[in-house]
Amino acid sequence: MFNDWYYYLMVFGISFIMHFVYRLNLGAFRVVLNILGFVGVLVHELSHYTLCKLLGVPVEHIRVRYRNRNTGLVAPHGSVRPKEYYRMSFLQALLAGISPLFISTWLIMACFDVFYISGLNEVVYLGVGFFIVSLFIGSAPSPADFRFCYYGFKRSPRYSLYQLILLTISIITIILVIIGFKIMLPIEFMQYMFQYFLVAIAYFLYKYSFRALSNVFQKLNHSKRFNLRLLTRKRHRAIKARKLGIEEPHW
Repeated sequence: MFNDWYYYLMVFGISFIMHFVYRLNLGAFRVVLNILGFVGVLVHELSHYTLCKLLGVPVEHIRVRYRNRNTGLVAPHGSVRPKEYYRMSFLQALLAGISPLFISTWLIMACFDVFYISGLNEVVYLGVGFFIVSLFIGSAPSPADFRFCYYGFKRSPRYSLYQLILLTISIITIILVIIGFKIMLPIEFMQYMFQYFLVAIAYFLYKYSFRALSNVFQKLNHSKRFNLRLLTRKRHRAIKARKLGIEEPHW
C-alpha cells in the first residue's frame, strides 16, 4: 500500500538533474528545450492553482511567461499568488507546494501507459515522449514552494502538528481498510489515485468528528446543569421593605 513513494523520489531526482541540463548551452536544441520547459512550467503552475482551488485558497492571479519581462530573454517562468489577506495553514501550504511533483508524477505514469497501447500513430508516441520530458522539467517544487510550507508551519506550530497527526491516522486507517477488504483496482494508476481520495475523505471525517466531540465537551463543561454552585446556592429571598427604609403600607 502507498508503495508509489519511490516514483516521486525518482521524478524529483530526474527533475533536479534536468534543471542543470537546462542551464547548459545546447545550441539549436535549446529552442526545443525552452518550449518543453514552458509546457512544464505551465503544468507546474496549473498544479498549484488547482490545489489552491480544491483547498479553498483564494488566488489573486496565475501567471506563466515565456520571456523575462525585464530582459526580454527566453526564460519560461510562472507564479501563483494567493490573496494577501489569506493565511494558509501548514497542510494547505504543503499540499499546494508539492502538488506539481504529485500531479506531474501521475501524468508521467499515465503517459507511460500510452506506450503500451498498440496501433497508435508514431506522432502520438513522439508527442507523449516530449510531454514526459516537459513534465520532468517542471515537476520539482521550487524554493518558494518550500518557503510557503515553512511559513505555514511557523504560523501555528501546534495546529500544524495536529494536522500531521490527523493525516497520519488517516493514512493508517486507509491502509487497514484496503488490506482488510482487499480493495484492488485493475489499473495501477487508478489504484494510487483511489488511495489518496480515501485518505482525503478519512482526514475530513476525523477532523470534523474531533471538532464535534470538542464542541460537545465544551458545552457540557460549561452547562448550568453541571454547575455545582448553582445546585447548592441559597434560595433568593426578597429584602424586607423596612430594612431599606421604606415605610410599609398599612391596610
